[in-house]
Amino acid sequence: MKRRIPLTITLVLGIVMMIQFFIPHQFSQDFKNTALEWLRVIGGFAFIIGLASFVSHHATKIKHKKEGWVYSPIALGALVVMAVVGLIGRSPNMNWLPITVQGQQVSIFTYLFSNFFTHMMIPLGATMFSVLAFYIASAAYRSFRAKSLVSILLLVAAFVIMLAIIFYNVLPLGDLGEWLLSVPNMAAKRGILLGASLGAIATSLKIILGIERGYLGGTR
Repeated sequence: MKRRIPLTITLVLGIVMMIQFFIPHQFSQDFKNTALEWLRVIGGFAFIIGLASFVSHHATKIKHKKEGWVYSPIALGALVVMAVVGLIGRSPNMNWLPITVQGQQVSIFTYLFSNFFTHMMIPLGATMFSVLAFYIASAAYRSFRAKSLVSILLLVAAFVIMLAIIFYNVLPLGDLGEWLLSVPNMAAKRGILLGASLGAIATSLKIILGIERGYLGGTR
């Protein structure tokens, strides 16, 4: 019974949502809008569960002193500080502890929230993507090793595109780089998207029909 009820709800709502997509009636549109509102409410509860999981994960690491536990207090502290500063500083009609910044009075919480986001979140995000660039370069090196005809074609195409972008209007490459991006690259990209879409449809049908039950916490 514990699994039968969520499986039944998934089956019924999955079929209903598929059918309503093909019925251009006001009742169908109202049902879709109501379902989207419910989705936002459920998303709010999912956020609470995610927050509890985050706190529990880092509290366990601190308690048992697992590898990298020294970063957990920083993560928990940043969570609390940003939550308090954001909730108070971004609330309308609340101007607690006003300070003067560039001739304007703003709440100190608003000031801190803006500075934390601008001078900490954005640089940290840029750092993460900078590190990611090294992994991309490493993957490109492994992919571009010319050991087969396909690897040679990939290497030549990437080299031409890089030259076309870096030396735009300098080298006489014409529209070759643009053609490589818009014709063969786009064809491969659409093929990948088509395959991914068919995979998503197959996975959705497996979930609706109760074949895939991993989201219930098990396979049976």
